[in-house]
Amino acid sequence: MIKNVYYLSLGVVLGAILGSLVCDDTKKKITKAIQSKAKKLSGCIKSLSEETVHAING
Repeated sequence: MIKNVYYLSLGVVLGAILGSLVCDDTKKKITKAIQSKAKKLSGCIKSLSEETVHAING
């Protein structure tokens, strides 16, 4: 348990350091890529749920 907390805190510290070193352009590109992946994933989930509803009702 303590080992997991240690790794979590180490990850947060390293993430903060690396996040401050990465320039704004790169942050924008990473954020845009994550958002596009999230949109694609939500679209897939939405279409699967609609197909499921049609299969149940049909």
